[in-house]
Amino acid sequence: MTAPAAPLLGLADRVLLITGASSGIGRATALEAAACGMKVVLAARNAEAGEETARLIRRTGGEAVFKRADVSVADEVERLVSSAVAEYGQVDCAFNNAGVSGPGLIGQIDEETFDRVMGVNTRGLWLCLKYEIGHMLDQGGGTIVNNTSVHALRTVFAGVGAYAASKHAALALTRAAAVEYAAQGLRINAVAPGPISTEMYTRSLQDRSDAGRWPSLIPQGRVGTPREVASVVLSLLSPATGYVNGQVIGVDGGFLAT
Repeated sequence: MTAPAAPLLGLADRVLLITGASSGIGRATALEAAACGMKVVLAARNAEAGEETARLIRRTGGEAVFKRADVSVADEVERLVSSAVAEYGQVDCAFNNAGVSGPGLIGQIDEETFDRVMGVNTRGLWLCLKYEIGHMLDQGGGTIVNNTSVHALRTVFAGVGAYAASKHAALALTRAAAVEYAAQGLRINAVAPGPISTEMYTRSLQDRSDAGRWPSLIPQGRVGTPREVASVVLSLLSPATGYVNGQVIGVDGGFLAT
């Protein structure tokens, strides 16, 4: 179960922790990582879907375990990282992918929705970084990729203010952490996907009529696939990109270049 580029990436036998691994970009990254020979620790709130991701990996000869966790809860994140270390002895890499949407105009969105979006996308990301960094410092190094969004860099549509705010914060956390821990052997980068064919994208088409404009805004003229994001994530995790740090890489068909 070795991907053609696996030897070039140099990821075999490394341990990867992925949040939001039950579907979409998280699941695609888990499958690609396992194909590169990585040992994968999967985390998500949806235990049934998360276990299915683990079964898909094991069915093709890969190594994976699932741990249920809500990234917005500190105790659960701390247990997640500790259990990953207990399972495999270390966590070499992490992909902080868990995220939620919350449509609504700034003047109309309710507090519960705003708090939920910020709780997962910003507080949850910070908690993952906090406990991953703590472990990686103890082991002498590590590599982290955070999932942000093109919304972290450009205001695309009305009605996504809470989501955009949470992703701007995620980008700021990425850059700050990269600077703070670079000298101690950690690399921390981010991907900024454009529209990707996931359940979240499908829901956005139902929630807002203008989301259907996405393909016309993309120079390549199409929505991306989860696997296309996964490939960039694995490249950033690889020692082959060892001098890339504190960067956000658009996976967007050219959208951010327009």
